[in-house]
Amino acid sequence: MRRWYLYVLLALAPAAWGNATEELVQRLAGVRSMSCDFEQLVLDRNGSRLQEAQGEMQVARPRQFRWHAETPYEQLIVSDGDVVWIYDIDLEQAVQRALGKEVGNTPALLFSGNPQEVASEFLIEEADRHAGSVTYRLRPRGDDPLFSLLEVTFAGDTPQGMRLEDALGQMTTIEFRNVRLNQPLDAALFRFTPPENADVITES
Repeated sequence: MRRWYLYVLLALAPAAWGNATEELVQRLAGVRSMSCDFEQLVLDRNGSRLQEAQGEMQVARPRQFRWHAETPYEQLIVSDGDVVWIYDIDLEQAVQRALGKEVGNTPALLFSGNPQEVASEFLIEEADRHAGSVTYRLRPRGDDPLFSLLEVTFAGDTPQGMRLEDALGQMTTIEFRNVRLNQPLDAALFRFTPPENADVITES
């Protein structure tokens, strides 16, 4: 499987839930744009390695993101806030679809969407805190999310990485490196025009 679409507790004590939610919303609000390198690893429920990818990511509000996996297979995922393009360079195939509004359906919206919507779309708790880093655990409230759990880790106010689990137990970890926050990003990064030779598929 080569499509790495950017596919994140039960009863929490109200005070603890509120503190974790408020902290996370505040940290997300401080990320107006982000540019970084990433390393992604996908494991099955038994811990066996399924996929690896390295590349670059940029996000900016409102709802714009660019994910360029460079190895082992080159793939580009671009959103201008309304439409998502998934372009597989080797297959010369470009898939176009509308960008869903729910963060639970598109994890990239955690950084590029409205931080205030996180509290209404997730149950949130603090999963870990040590040595200046804090990890928040999020479970989508909506029906049929792409993932059942998402953890996001910050070092101070800088995102360090994410971990996602789906209903089948498959786990994806994404490590952010060389993170640059709140620097101007060219709007052209979030626009995509399929090459003339590409097979274009539009999904509803």
